[in-house]
Amino acid sequence: MLGTYLNLSLHQPIQTSRRTALKGGAAAVLGLTMMGSRAFAATGDSVDAMTLETVLGKVQGTAVHKALAHEHMFVDFFGPTDPNYMNVDWDAVGGTCTNRALELLAMDVNLIIEWTNIGVGRNVLLLRDISRKTGMNIVSPTGIYKSLIPPSFAGMTVEQIAGRFILDLTQGVDETSIKSGFIKIATTETGPTETDTMIHRAAAIAAKETGSTIALHSPHYETTLQVIKTLQAEGVDLARFVWGHAQPSTLDQHIEIAGMGATVQCDAISARDDPFFHGPTDDASMLDRVEGMVKAGFDKQILVSADASAFVNPQKYQYDRDSNYVHRYFESQLVTRLGADIATRVLRDNVIRAFRAPGAA
Repeated sequence: MLGTYLNLSLHQPIQTSRRTALKGGAAAVLGLTMMGSRAFAATGDSVDAMTLETVLGKVQGTAVHKALAHEHMFVDFFGPTDPNYMNVDWDAVGGTCTNRALELLAMDVNLIIEWTNIGVGRNVLLLRDISRKTGMNIVSPTGIYKSLIPPSFAGMTVEQIAGRFILDLTQGVDETSIKSGFIKIATTETGPTETDTMIHRAAAIAAKETGSTIALHSPHYETTLQVIKTLQAEGVDLARFVWGHAQPSTLDQHIEIAGMGATVQCDAISARDDPFFHGPTDDASMLDRVEGMVKAGFDKQILVSADASAFVNPQKYQYDRDSNYVHRYFESQLVTRLGADIATRVLRDNVIRAFRAPGAA
């Protein structure tokens, strides 16, 4: 299994044995997968006609039931220069991640925007295997996390890094046919480093060339503005920009960034607290943020998610988040507060819109 998932030059389907825990779920999965052909009512802005670039190819918006805007199947916190990086039991990883996908499908969630990018364990073969087994639509990114540049990128110029991102978006990742669906970048909490900025510039060049969305890991308003300045200097259209981890910043700051054209994402829903960014995670605060954005006229530019990881390496860093919580508990509260139409817009339509396929209008 380890060689199969890590040798990304392989083109044949991944041959994995189903874990005992998954046996007996095939009929349920088939039923959920077949539901993908049902049509949804038009939303008025053609999100159903938009396409998403998933690990199994393009999927039209009409196939999406419910969605999650920021989740992780697998994350590796060792980093690409550590000998323990990606050194895991891939049977265990595959089984855990497949179980998570099945749990979400049981709630009619059939689209995951996967934020694990280069440097923290991106594995498109793993994601493709999960998608094939379950029918879950998964969109995977290119881009490098903060300054975690793999050895294979050492010494590259901004333009060369951009070229690698463009290759992922237009032809496939690491000699496979699996295309990335967006670009994910990140910055430190105190501001972008010189290497961060180099990656951000490369992402901007790739985004402009391909018409891709850039999603940013940045919990603080001031550092987000610094990154936005870099992206705009390279000609990025902020209508294809998602500010992730926005919840530690204020509603006024969210409204300001949305006013530039960006989409604002609040995550960590389901967490008891936020030891990473020290922002609010309780449902009431998150509902207040959504309502504030809606009242300000940015109902199409707000996203929420859990930012949970099904499997973390090393496992001692598994953090307190639950992907199931958003649709099992938060969705009903959102419906009660703002109505079913707004809930559908935030939990489905805006996800399609924000992460539509590269080049899509």
